[in-house]
Amino acid sequence: MSDTAKTLVLIGGILNLIGALIMIGAFAIFFGFMLFDPMGVIIALMVGAIFIVPAILGLLFGLLPLMWRDEPGQHRVGLIIIGILTLFSIGGILLLIGGIIATEEAA
Repeated sequence: MSDTAKTLVLIGGILNLIGALIMIGAFAIFFGFMLFDPMGVIIALMVGAIFIVPAILGLLFGLLPLMWRDEPGQHRVGLIIIGILTLFSIGGILLLIGGIIATEEAA
């Protein structure tokens, strides 16, 4: 198994998790605005919802590659799909490259 693929999957998963944590922080900030301005509750919830959906997906797309990092060859298709879905981020590009260069071990 290529150590390069393992490293790319590890770094890509960590970067996706960092992006998810940033989105959760943004959601918390907009939710905090709701506490200080009761008139802006609807706007704060609408803008906050924009951040919570990518945060949940980012957590999923960050945790799965971290679980698969030891055997990226067996999860090539999953890594390529996650890489394509998160192609707008550096973590997604690394996952895509890691999925492409990973090879399955011969049984």
